[in-house]
Parts: sequence; structure tokens; C-alpha cells
Amino acid sequence: MRDDLKTRLITAFSILPFVILCFISYKSLVGLVSAVVLLAGYELLSMKFKDYMWFFYLGLLVSYPILYGLFFFKEPYIVILSLFLISSVVTIIYIKDTSIILDRIVYPIFGLVYVPGALSFFMPIYKEFGAANALLTLTAVWIFDTSAYFTGMKFGRIRISPKYSPKKSLEGVLGGFLGTFVFSVIYKIIAENFFKSWIIPYQGLLFFSLIVSVMGTLGDIFESAIKRSFGLKDSGSVLPGHGGMLDRIDGLLFVTPVVYIMLKVLKGGIM
Repeated sequence: MRDDLKTRLITAFSILPFVILCFISYKSLVGLVSAVVLLAGYELLSMKFKDYMWFFYLGLLVSYPILYGLFFFKEPYIVILSLFLISSVVTIIYIKDTSIILDRIVYPIFGLVYVPGALSFFMPIYKEFGAANALLTLTAVWIFDTSAYFTGMKFGRIRISPKYSPKKSLEGVLGGFLGTFVFSVIYKIIAENFFKSWIIPYQGLLFFSLIVSVMGTLGDIFESAIKRSFGLKDSGSVLPGHGGMLDRIDGLLFVTPVVYIMLKVLKGGIM
């Protein structure tokens, strides 16, 4: 076994029990998400503002109200979009030199909203659809990443993003999709029979696995593009073998909001 793979597995199995335990109660989940937002937000903003990390601490004043304030709204995805659009428009109006809009306005606003905004969807998933579906969302992304990694390493030929993520292959994504679907079915059987929890219907698990595969892949490529634009290989080193926290949750940031919308549709909560 290669040393880097061994390190990845040791790290994963070390933190997995702790993460799962955090889903036992709503308060512990909030604590977990808060810690992840803190680490991932720091990594994202430090790529651009590493010499001005006072900006990060100032950003906490924005990030955490976004994360916690959304609990008071019934449709958080509408609030997130509104916050982003309003902030962008207001700041752009008062900028005379439009050449600095992307560098000093768009990226900072995106950096402050992206991580807490995406992860905040775990809260309504937990409260509206139960801990079992929230935990399924998290673990399914991990299973997809793991299945895609090993399948791609063994059978990967067709590269889907050679510029930003050269090791990511179509075969890996397909293997990840299959692994996610099989895991989701097993998870549903266990959760419903032993814990009496409502889980996404069987016919919906196929679509759920597709969401995890497509959005998880896009999230990974998106983060890779950000890192490469700053000449970085990893977002950090907090997780040995995995890089930074942002490297570990890149797919989750894209998956979680879409899964929430899917659950709302299944329950008849939209339209």
C-alpha cells in the first residue's frame, strides 16, 4: 500500500466516528458545521488574502450570521441568492474603477458566502427530513469520492478535466456513481428497518446518486480551478493525506443545496 493512500485511510477512519456522532443531536451538528466553516473559510480566503488575514476575521462577522441567520427563514436558498445579489449590486454601484470589481469585490463576497451558505443547507435537511437523510448526504459524498478514486486509479482512461483536475476520469465518476447507489440502498435498508427513519424512496436513490456524482465532480473541479489559479496543489494541510478541509468538502458544497431541493420536491414542499 502506498504511503499516501495509507495516510488517507488512517485520517479518514480516525475522524469518521467523531463526525457521525455529531449527527446524534442538532446542536452537535451545528458545532461540527461551524468548525468546518471556520477551517474551510480560512483556507479559501487565505488563497487570495494570505497577507491580509484580518479580512478573514472580519469575514467571520459575515459568515456566521449567514450560517445561523438562515434558520429563521423557510427557504434558505432564496435568502442566500438574495444576499449574494444585493451585496454584489450595492458594492458595484459605489465602485468607480470597474477593473477592480472581480479582484476586490466579487471574490471576497463569494469567499464569505460560498462555504457557510452551502453548508447551511445541512441544518434544514436535518430539521425537516431527519438526521438520517443529513448523514446520508455526507456519507454518500464520501463514498462517491472513495469509489471514484479507486475506480479511476484502476481503470481511468478518459479524462474529463485535464486542465484543472487531470487525474479525474469518466470511469472514476461512473464507478463513484455505482458505489454511491449501492451504498445508499444498503443505508436505506438499515436506517428504515433498524432505526425507523424515513429515507429517500428507492426510485429516488438513483436520482440522488446522480446528483452526488455530477455535483460532487463539479465541486471538485471548481475547487481545483480556484487552487490552480493561485498556483496551489492543496487548500491546506489540516487533514494528512487529504490536504485541507476545503479539499475534503469541495464536492459537498455543491451537493448539499441540490439534495435539499430534491428532498423538498419529494415531500411536495416546492411548487
